Amino acid sequence: MPDKEKDTAMKGYIIKIFGIVQGVGFRPYVYNLAHKYDIRGFVNNSGASLVIDAEGNKEHIREFILHLIHDPPQLARIESIEIICRNVAGYKGFAIQKSDGKEENFRFISTDVGVCPECMEEVSDMNSRWYQYPFTNCTKCGPRYSIIEDFPYDRKDTTMKLFDMCPSCREDYENPLNRRFHAQPTCCPACGPTLSLLDRQGERIQCDDVIGTMVELIKRGKIIAMKGLGGFHLVCNAEDQEAILLLRQRKHRPHKPLAIMAKDMEYIKNLCYVNEMEEGILQSNRKPIVLLNRRKPFVLPEIIAPDTQKLGMMLPYTPLHYMLFQKDIHFLVMTSGNTSNAPIQYQDEEALNTLNTIADYFLMHNRHIHTPVDDSVVRVFQKREMTTRIGRGYAPFIVKTGVKNEILALGAEQKSTFCLSKNGYGYISQYLGDIKDFDAYKLYQNTIEHLIKLTNINPEIIAYDMHPGFVSRNNLDKYKGKKVSVQHHHAHMVSCMVEHRVNGPVIGVVYDGTGYGSDGNVWGGEFFIGTIKEFERVGHFKYVSLQGGDQSVKEPWRIALCYLDALGYDPRHYLDEIRSEKIDVIQQALKANMNCYQSSSVGRLFDCISAILGLCHEISYDAQAAIILENVVDPTIHDFYRMEVSAEGKVLQIDYKSMIEGVLLDLDYGVPLSIISSKFHNALCNTTVQVVQMLSEQYGLSEVALSGGCFENQYLLSKTVDKLRHIGMKVFYNQKIPINDSGVSIGQLVIADQTV
Repeated sequence: MPDKEKDTAMKGYIIKIFGIVQGVGFRPYVYNLAHKYDIRGFVNNSGASLVIDAEGNKEHIREFILHLIHDPPQLARIESIEIICRNVAGYKGFAIQKSDGKEENFRFISTDVGVCPECMEEVSDMNSRWYQYPFTNCTKCGPRYSIIEDFPYDRKDTTMKLFDMCPSCREDYENPLNRRFHAQPTCCPACGPTLSLLDRQGERIQCDDVIGTMVELIKRGKIIAMKGLGGFHLVCNAEDQEAILLLRQRKHRPHKPLAIMAKDMEYIKNLCYVNEMEEGILQSNRKPIVLLNRRKPFVLPEIIAPDTQKLGMMLPYTPLHYMLFQKDIHFLVMTSGNTSNAPIQYQDEEALNTLNTIADYFLMHNRHIHTPVDDSVVRVFQKREMTTRIGRGYAPFIVKTGVKNEILALGAEQKSTFCLSKNGYGYISQYLGDIKDFDAYKLYQNTIEHLIKLTNINPEIIAYDMHPGFVSRNNLDKYKGKKVSVQHHHAHMVSCMVEHRVNGPVIGVVYDGTGYGSDGNVWGGEFFIGTIKEFERVGHFKYVSLQGGDQSVKEPWRIALCYLDALGYDPRHYLDEIRSEKIDVIQQALKANMNCYQSSSVGRLFDCISAILGLCHEISYDAQAAIILENVVDPTIHDFYRMEVSAEGKVLQIDYKSMIEGVLLDLDYGVPLSIISSKFHNALCNTTVQVVQMLSEQYGLSEVALSGGCFENQYLLSKTVDKLRHIGMKVFYNQKIPINDSGVSIGQLVIADQTV
C-alpha cells in the first residue's frame, strides 16, 4: 500500500493513453522509462487504454510525459492522452500491475507484425535457445490480431493460452529489463508451438528436420500447403516452371499473377526495379506484398505473371519463412491457400480437406489461428503508398472519422470489407474476398461478430449497399439498429473524402466495373456533385444494353458484341474467334431484351476494347481484360480518340461511339495494338478532364475526388491526376483506404452517420 504521508516536493498525475498501446511492449517501456526519470507508481492495461499512476519531481514528470509522446514504442500508435493531477500517494517504487478488466468506450487492436532483427539474430545464433525456432517473437514483433480471442490483450485471451511457459520464458516474461517482458506470445522450443509435416491424407511424415525435409520437397517440384501467421499459403519453387504450371492447374488459376517471396532485398532488386520508398515498405515491420515493375529479361518463368509487367513481391516476415531459404532456394511462389474464389484457409482440418487436391504435403503447426488475415498488397504511386488490399500488418485499419455513433457498415460484395465505428474512429476489417461464396460469407459473418466483440461496439445503425441482390442484406434483420441504404458509387466517393478529411461539395469521378444505381441500372462511369451526406448525378457514360448478367462479365467478348451491336456493326467481323452460333444467340436475346441490363460502366468499356483487340475474350480472374489492355500501353503515345460530351437536360452524357469507331478503323488499318490501347486510355483521361472542367465552371468547384476500381489502372490514374492538376484542380484519390470495393464500407459508414 502507498505511504499516505505527503511529499510536498512531489507531484502526482494519472496519465491515460489511448490508441494501439497493448501488445506492443508499452508497459515494460513505461517501467524502464519511469526508472530513468525516478518516477514512482504503477502502469497497467485498463480496458483498451494504458493507465500510468505517476508521481515524482515536477520537471522529471514533464520530461517523462514528453518522452512518452515523442518516442513511444515502435509498434505503438498514440491517439490521445489524458493527464489528471492528483494528490501524492507516496509510492515507494514503480510496478507493472495486472490488467484491471475495466471496459472502455473504444478499443484499439494491434496488427500482426513481421519478425524483428533482434529475434532473427537469436534464430541464427547457435548459442541461443531460439536457434532455428520458427515461432520466435518478442514485444516488437509476432502475431497479434490473428491470435486475439478477447480483450484485454493478455495471454489467457489469445490462442497461446494452450502453451504454458517454461521457467526460462516465464523469467523473461516477468523481467522488466527483458524485451520479452509481458510479450504475450513469447515461447521457445521447450514450451511453444511445434511443426509437423503431413502428406495429403493427413498422415505425419516422420523426419528429424521438418523444414529441411520441406525444402527438399520443394526442390523436387512439390507443392506445400504451409500454415503461417494468418492462414495457409500454397508454396512452390518460383524457379521451377513445371511446379508452377501444376499449381495453376490444380488451383484452377491459369493466369492470375502469383505473389513471390524472395530470400532478401538483393534478390528482389535483381528481379524488379525498386525505388527507395518501395524498399522501405518491403523492409518495414508490416512486410506487405509490394507491386513492382519487373526487369527485362525476366529471370523467372513468365507464367508467374503472364498478363502484366507488375510483380507482387514480399520478404520473409516470420522466422519460419527465413528458414525456408536454404539449399539454393532464392524465390518461392507464396499464394493464398484457398480454392478459386474461396477465402484463405486457416483451420487445420478444413485446410486438409480443401487443399489436398492442390498440395502434395502440408506443413502444420499447433498454434491456432483465431482470425485469418491474408497478405496486404500495396504499391507506390506518385511517391505515396497506395493500399490495394488490407490484410496482415494493416488490419484492422483504424481511421479517424469523427463519427460518434456506433455503426456497422456491411461493405460491398466483391473485395469485401466491413467497417465499425465509435467515438470518432472507424475500424476497417481485413479483406474478406467475394462473399457470394458460401465459405467467404460465413467467414465474413464470423469476423463481424468477432470484431464487434473486440471493439466493444453495439451497432445502432446498419449501413448497406442498395443493391437488392447483395448477400450482405440476408441477415439485416439480425441487427437491431436503424437500417440505412447507401448507393455504391457515392460510398466510393466518400471513402476518398474521409481519408483526406474533405467535407465537400466536390466533383466526384467514380469509374468502376459495376454497382447498383439509384435509377435501377448498373452504374460505373459516374460524375457527381456531392458532399458526404448527399450527391447529385451530373454526368455519366452513355448507357449500353448488356446481355447475360454475371456471365457477360466473365466473357468480355459478350460485352464487345453488345457495344458493336448497339453501334450497328457486325460483331462477326471483329470477333472472328467466336462461333457465329454463339453470336446469333446473344443478338437474338438483345433484340428480345431478354436478360439484359443497362450499364454506364467504364469497367465494361475496358472489357469491350480488350475483346475487340483480341487481347482477352474470357477472363479467369477479376479485371483481367483491363489489366492486359493496360499492359500493352505505350506511354510515349500521346494521340487519343475522341468522345462526345453532350447535355441531356441537366446531366452530361459521354458518348463512346466515335471512340469505338476510331478503334475499329485503326484495327482495320493494322495499327499496332499498343498504339490503339494508348489512344483509348488517353481518350478516357482527356474526356474525364473535359467533363470535370465543364462541371468546375458550372458549379464553381475546384476539388475533385477520384475513386472506383478502374483507377487501380496506374496509367489511367496517373495521367488523369496530372491533367486535372494542370488545369488547376485540387485532386484527391484513395491512398491508405483502397480505391477498389474494399474501401466502400467506410464510405457507407460515414454517409449513414450523416443521413440519420
